[in-house]
Amino acid sequence: MQPTSSFWLKNSPYDQVHTTPELPRRSPVVVIGGGITGVSTAYWLARLGMGVTLLEQRGVSGGATGRNGGHIAPAPIEKFIATLERHGKETACALRQFCEKTVAAIQAFVSEHQVDCDLRFTGGVELASSPEELVYLQQAAEVLAKHDIAFDFWNADQCAEQTRSPDFLGGLYIATRGQIWAARLVFAIAEQAMQLGVNIQTQTQVQSVETINGTLNVITNRGTIQADQVVHATNAWASHLLPWVSNIIIPIRGQVLVTEPVQPMWDFCFSTNFDYEYCIQRPDGRIVLGGMRWRSPTMEENIDDDSEVNSFVSRGLRSFLPTHFPDLNFIQIEQEWTGIMGFSPDGNPLIGPLPNRPGEWIAAGFTGHGMSRTFYAGKAIAEMILGKEPEVFVEAFLPSRFLDQDSQRLLQKAG
Repeated sequence: MQPTSSFWLKNSPYDQVHTTPELPRRSPVVVIGGGITGVSTAYWLARLGMGVTLLEQRGVSGGATGRNGGHIAPAPIEKFIATLERHGKETACALRQFCEKTVAAIQAFVSEHQVDCDLRFTGGVELASSPEELVYLQQAAEVLAKHDIAFDFWNADQCAEQTRSPDFLGGLYIATRGQIWAARLVFAIAEQAMQLGVNIQTQTQVQSVETINGTLNVITNRGTIQADQVVHATNAWASHLLPWVSNIIIPIRGQVLVTEPVQPMWDFCFSTNFDYEYCIQRPDGRIVLGGMRWRSPTMEENIDDDSEVNSFVSRGLRSFLPTHFPDLNFIQIEQEWTGIMGFSPDGNPLIGPLPNRPGEWIAAGFTGHGMSRTFYAGKAIAEMILGKEPEVFVEAFLPSRFLDQDSQRLLQKAG
């Protein structure tokens, strides 16, 4: 099945890439997955002097990275609060620092290599549409204030003025939120990785990873590669090769549309009720809107098929802008697509060694906020493979936190 066509992937330059005509027979490291996580991991490994082969079933950035809503948030508010409640202040602050350093590293990369990816930080606001949501935002603001996180709180009049809509009761504005053409960033990272010697092989499906006589064998539809280390960077599809994570990394289908160019509405991005809906207006005037999973009877959970759009979600997305913004009453939709995200039970990704599988690593389960985590997730994995202490890391990311008795049995069976 062909995936839906994403606005971000028009004229993608790396759909058909074979750095070498055939797969290498051996590679020190094989990275599985060509989204921002896998490409970042390959880039950092190559910078550290490792030989790397990257395998991607589609084209580079053909999965969730090339199908998102265009947002980048250095420290998502709801993730900070959830981590604070689950793990305490130390871990929550470590997570925030990890995200901030990841985004700073992306900014530095974009600047150094002059990447044309529309990266800009004009702020973003969480909007309340009901009294209940307003109370939640007010409580969130109290938490942020206690931890010295800068924000502005908009009342209903300020929301009406800023959003050009009378329908929002309050807003929590964070100046560090922004937007990005993520696929273009990934293309640039891939280009730099190849210049450093990474062998990229797209349109290559990995069928299994098996240990034979102490050597990892990555078996694909185009042949087998022997490797010393294997990195699973397939996010929502991780369970296809690692059955034990099927109840840990849950595929969830997101849906996004893009409109025709319209007059300037907002220079900030916004979301409602912490990502029920999320929206940006691009520099070209097009509006990108995603969300509305709550319109689906299944909430789009446990779905890894991005070949079609959900009609319930589609109706919600298409009615949202005309319903809430009088200036957009007759706006036309140009394109609509889906992408598959990987959600973990505690909202944190799995980054690190796979328990009971020597030489195998994972970076997956980014729970809809990969842009502020994946670039340095790849760096952390690369440093771990080289036996180094990661420069920036959060212990709560380690996959071993999910290793209960049931998953141990699954691991032993899979191994």
